[in-house]
Amino acid sequence: MAFLHNHSITQSLNHSARRALTLIELMIAMAILVTITGSTMLMFRGITQTWRSGQLRTERYQQARLLFDLFARELGSCVSQARYPFVGTEEEVFFVSVLAGRSGLVERGYWLSGEHELMCHDDEPADGDYEATGTSEVCGTDVVELNLSYFDGTQWVTAWDDSSPPKAVRVTVTIGAQKPESFETIVYVPTS
Repeated sequence: MAFLHNHSITQSLNHSARRALTLIELMIAMAILVTITGSTMLMFRGITQTWRSGQLRTERYQQARLLFDLFARELGSCVSQARYPFVGTEEEVFFVSVLAGRSGLVERGYWLSGEHELMCHDDEPADGDYEATGTSEVCGTDVVELNLSYFDGTQWVTAWDDSSPPKAVRVTVTIGAQKPESFETIVYVPTS
C-alpha cells in the first residue's frame, strides 16, 4: 500500500510539474516578449523618423515652389527702361516691376541675410534708387544660399547692370541648414 501511496504522490507531483512553467521556459517566454516589444518600438521609431523627414522635405519643397512662383511673377513683369536699371549679382537682384494689386511701379529686390532669411525689398513709388528708401521684409526662412545668374542671349553671366533686363534669370535656392537641399529654376523675362 505504501508503494501505491508513494506512486500516486509521485504522479501528482509529476502532473503538477508538467502544468507549471520551468525556469527555462519562463526565460524563453520573457526573451520572446522582450524581442517583440523591442521590435515594435524600433518599428514605431522608424515610422516616426520617416514621417518627420517626409514632412521636412514637403515643407522645403513648398517653400521653394512659393519662392519660385514669386520670382517668376515679379521678374516676369519687370520694366525695361533706362531710368530703372536691372541690377543683379550672384547673391542679390534689384529691379522695377509692375505688380498685381499695386498701383504704379514698384522697386523689388532680393538678397540673403546673415540669419538664413531671404529678404525682399519693396519701395513704392519706384525711383530707381535701390538703397535710399523702402522697406525690407522676410520672404523665406531657413534659406542658406541664394545663387543668381543672368542670360544675355548667348551665355550665362554672374552679374547684370543694364537698363534692359536679361533674357532669363537662373535662380538657385538652398534650403535647410541641416541636410540642405538645392532647388533651381529659370525665369524667362519677356520684356527684354
